[in-house]
Amino acid sequence: MQESTPRQRVIRLLATGLAAAAVAGVTIITAAVTGNNDQAAAGSSEPAVAGSSGPAGSPNSTPTPPAIPAPAKEKQAGAITRKAPKATKYVFQNERPEVGTLPAGGEVKIAEHLYFATRGTQWAVISRVPGEPEYEPFGWRRTVGNDNIGDGTSPGLQSVGPVTSSVFKNAKVSTVVYTRGNQAWYGKVYRLAGIPGWVESSADLTASDPEPKSTPGPQGPDTSVFAYDAAGKLLAQFPDSKSNPLAK
Repeated sequence: MQESTPRQRVIRLLATGLAAAAVAGVTIITAAVTGNNDQAAAGSSEPAVAGSSGPAGSPNSTPTPPAIPAPAKEKQAGAITRKAPKATKYVFQNERPEVGTLPAGGEVKIAEHLYFATRGTQWAVISRVPGEPEYEPFGWRRTVGNDNIGDGTSPGLQSVGPVTSSVFKNAKVSTVVYTRGNQAWYGKVYRLAGIPGWVESSADLTASDPEPKSTPGPQGPDTSVFAYDAAGKLLAQFPDSKSNPLAK
């Protein structure tokens, strides 16, 4: 075998070094790529944190996934849906009073300085204001033999200031309601023991009449009266054109 010269040995060493460097360079690049992949794989196994960045030296930060809204609650099976109560036209100003009985020949206070009394088969509203003489605004009214009231079953209306009253014949009456505008009042009902089958009812309509007239007389067309039995059935009203405040 021919012995190599020094120059040839140098050339072979250089060629071997370049080849080794080339192989090493591929390995380094591969390691670098592999290292980046390993780091990405390791990062994917951890939960993302809003605002967190990627690994040191990484050009991109880890994206934050969008928030997923909670699903709407489903309506429970068998749930009962209740409708809102129907609005009524009238606003009641008081509670319904209990029905009373006025003894024959008796009297009862129905408002400040006002009294209702019976005498035989007659009745009267009596005014007793301190410092003024006592008087009956409507006089003593007959319930028997009075052609002006017909059969007496119409409730009718009379007033002294804001106090409105009705005297009529109906033994079944249990509730009386007065209305004016969109306001309503329950009347206090008395059965008249001295006038069988007749009742008296009254209410103070102050809420809608802050400055009542001092002159007594019949109420205007804006005031209405309704009479009902114990079951709430409408028995009579005046005038007939007004709507029923207790309609079901």
